Amino acid sequence: MDKTDQPKVTVVISTRNRGGSVKKTIKTILLNDYPHFELRVIDQSEDDTTEASLRPFLDDSRFHYLRAPTRGLSAGRNLGISHTQSEFIALTDDDCETPKNWLRELVTAFTFDHRVGIVLGNTLPGPHDRTAGFVPAYVRDEPFMAHSIREKHRVEGISACMGLRRSVWEVLGGFDEMLGAGTVFKAAEETDFIIRALLAGYFIYETPNFLVVHYGFRTWKQGLTLIHGYWQGTGAVFAKHFKCGHWSIILVLLRLAWRWAFGLSQMAASFGNNPHRWLRLTFFIRGFVAGAVTPVDRTRCHYVYRKK
Repeated sequence: MDKTDQPKVTVVISTRNRGGSVKKTIKTILLNDYPHFELRVIDQSEDDTTEASLRPFLDDSRFHYLRAPTRGLSAGRNLGISHTQSEFIALTDDDCETPKNWLRELVTAFTFDHRVGIVLGNTLPGPHDRTAGFVPAYVRDEPFMAHSIREKHRVEGISACMGLRRSVWEVLGGFDEMLGAGTVFKAAEETDFIIRALLAGYFIYETPNFLVVHYGFRTWKQGLTLIHGYWQGTGAVFAKHFKCGHWSIILVLLRLAWRWAFGLSQMAASFGNNPHRWLRLTFFIRGFVAGAVTPVDRTRCHYVYRKK
């Protein structure tokens, strides 16, 4: 079958000061056996090290590189998606590696229902010394389809292994650029995007067949910073949706609070054996309060952007 008979997929990676690890990520993506894809790398690095490390890939017609003055994971992804017309977009991080069938599994997942707007996969932890720290991960054993906001508590996938329809991205106005790594609220851009997609009537499909391996090792000390950012961002997400009048997320918050309190969240479990319950609550409240006093564009349900 000719590659043009397959829908084109665009892989978008936003990177910053990680020339060594993103180079490994790119190598594995370019080995994918899907016949019709391109890879767009948005580089927000402070120096030319990453750009130099990626020059060998410029001879591959599937590879596109853009040095950008933007800051933040969400801004980088929005920029990368805006430069393509592919309906299917694949996202991963600059410290992950993908199997050869990664993009095939993504396209297959979208075929289950035309209302699927987002596909989430497993993020497996790479080999590491568990006595020294951990690798953030998300693993589920069985596929699940969330049909409405009432089922948000059952999908927690992370954007290290995420696919979306460009048309959904357009309808939602892209990722909120005040959320995510490198931003004011530090994290939870995918949580916000999933909530907005469900509220707009799209389905979310999680499948273990779509997966990446994550090599983002953190020491236990670094884990505290990660927990800080993750729960601060989550608090800001809920504050924003309350400000936009999305009262249906109250049930989502109550269900998630039960899971967080008893350590049942897969994301919380991936932060190690110590659940840090009080730390999670403290940072969630801080994020919620900060979000409550931050201006919101209620039409788009985006925070009004300001630099970190």
